Amino acid sequence: MTRPTLLRLQITSFVLVHIPLFALVLYALTDGIAGKLDLLLVALLATVVAAIAIWMTLGRALGGTAQPVQNSA
Repeated sequence: MTRPTLLRLQITSFVLVHIPLFALVLYALTDGIAGKLDLLLVALLATVVAAIAIWMTLGRALGGTAQPVQNSA
Protein backbone atom coordinates (compact mmCIF):
# COMPACT_ATOMS: atom_id res chain seq x y z
CA MET A 1 0.00 0.00 0.00
CA THR A 2 1.39 3.37 -0.93
CA ARG A 3 2.04 5.99 1.72
CA PRO A 4 -0.60 8.48 0.41
CA THR A 5 -3.23 5.73 0.34
CA LEU A 6 -2.38 4.71 3.90
CA LEU A 7 -2.52 8.32 5.06
CA ARG A 8 -5.89 8.85 3.37
CA LEU A 9 -7.26 5.71 5.06
CA GLN A 10 -5.95 6.83 8.45
CA ILE A 11 -7.44 10.32 8.08
CA THR A 12 -10.80 8.91 7.00
CA SER A 13 -10.86 6.53 9.97
CA PHE A 14 -9.87 9.36 12.31
CA VAL A 15 -12.76 11.52 11.06
CA LEU A 16 -15.27 8.66 11.25
CA VAL A 17 -14.34 7.96 14.87
CA HIS A 18 -15.22 11.56 15.75
CA ILE A 19 -18.80 11.48 14.36
CA PRO A 20 -20.37 10.43 17.72
CA LEU A 21 -18.51 13.26 19.45
CA PHE A 22 -19.84 15.80 16.94
CA ALA A 23 -23.37 14.47 17.48
CA LEU A 24 -22.99 14.78 21.24
CA VAL A 25 -21.70 18.34 20.94
CA LEU A 26 -24.65 19.30 18.73
CA TYR A 27 -27.05 17.75 21.25
CA ALA A 28 -25.40 19.64 24.10
CA LEU A 29 -25.52 22.92 22.20
CA THR A 30 -29.25 22.62 21.54
CA ASP A 31 -30.06 21.67 25.14
CA GLY A 32 -27.61 23.89 26.99
CA ILE A 33 -23.96 23.02 27.35
CA ALA A 34 -23.49 24.05 31.00
CA GLY A 35 -24.78 20.82 32.58
CA LYS A 36 -23.09 18.51 30.11
CA LEU A 37 -19.42 19.50 30.29
CA ASP A 38 -18.43 16.34 32.17
CA LEU A 39 -20.15 14.16 29.57
CA LEU A 40 -18.50 16.09 26.74
CA LEU A 41 -15.07 15.75 28.35
CA VAL A 42 -15.46 11.98 28.78
CA ALA A 43 -16.67 11.64 25.19
CA LEU A 44 -13.76 13.74 23.92
CA LEU A 45 -11.16 11.70 25.79
CA ALA A 46 -12.68 8.39 24.68
CA THR A 47 -12.82 9.59 21.09
CA VAL A 48 -9.21 10.77 21.08
CA VAL A 49 -7.97 7.49 22.59
CA ALA A 50 -9.95 5.46 20.05
CA ALA A 51 -8.76 7.62 17.16
CA ILE A 52 -5.11 7.30 18.18
CA ALA A 53 -5.46 3.55 18.63
CA ILE A 54 -7.04 3.17 15.20
CA TRP A 55 -4.42 5.44 13.62
CA MET A 56 -1.57 3.39 15.09
CA THR A 57 -3.18 0.03 14.32
CA LEU A 58 -3.81 0.92 10.70
CA GLY A 59 -0.30 2.27 10.37
CA ARG A 60 1.23 -0.95 11.68
CA ALA A 61 -1.11 -3.32 9.89
CA LEU A 62 -1.05 -1.66 6.49
CA GLY A 63 2.22 0.24 6.59
CA GLY A 64 4.46 -2.76 6.15
CA THR A 65 6.03 -2.70 9.61
CA ALA A 66 4.10 -5.77 10.71
CA GLN A 67 6.15 -8.95 10.53
CA PRO A 68 4.67 -11.64 8.25
CA VAL A 69 3.95 -15.05 9.74
CA GLN A 70 6.59 -17.56 8.67
CA ASN A 71 5.75 -21.16 7.92
CA SER A 72 7.80 -23.68 9.84
CA ALA A 73 7.16 -26.47 7.35
